[in-house]
Amino acid sequence: MKRLLLCFALLAAWVANAQPLGPQLKFGVHGNVANLNVAGPLSEVYGLGYGGGAHLDVKFVLLSVRVSGDFITFSPDNDKFRSAISPYLGSLASGVTVEGGRVNILSTNVNAKFVLLPLPIVNPYLTGGVGLASFSVGETKVLSNGAPVAGGTTPAVPGETKPSINIGAGVDLDLPGLSLFLEAKYFWVFTEGDKVKFLPISLGITF
Repeated sequence: MKRLLLCFALLAAWVANAQPLGPQLKFGVHGNVANLNVAGPLSEVYGLGYGGGAHLDVKFVLLSVRVSGDFITFSPDNDKFRSAISPYLGSLASGVTVEGGRVNILSTNVNAKFVLLPLPIVNPYLTGGVGLASFSVGETKVLSNGAPVAGGTTPAVPGETKPSINIGAGVDLDLPGLSLFLEAKYFWVFTEGDKVKFLPISLGITF
């Protein structure tokens, strides 16, 4: 037990000496790959979304505050849609496609980052925060062999800004002059009716 307490004391002393006094301001950029979960008949249509963003970190010893802005866009995946409807249409499903229906999410967030184990280079952390998300969907048309299907058109949903929350975890790789990070967060956007949920995985660099 005494050895364990000594190790923690030495670790705390290293952290105190390694970090400069006062908060540090750092800026960075990141790329996102995300999975979308929406309600309704097109819930199984969307594939992975892609996007990116920028962030500003206010860094203390074990705690940071990150202000970030992100854009992620999702497009319908015709293979997934045909697989979903094939039990009902059989071979006819092979000629069905989805046109339009792009989902765009523009968000701003304020997150807290808490370092779980302050090591010299690798720092795993937990994160969580709140924000605003603008969610919009383009007009969606279902086609059969190139011809519109009756009743298969869903009107566009204009952008609406709603509050959101997120939780996640990540790891920082601190290198001389910069930091790389890999992070996964789960978002809930409080839209009307069912919530929109998406899971972005971010790879970024902070200077």
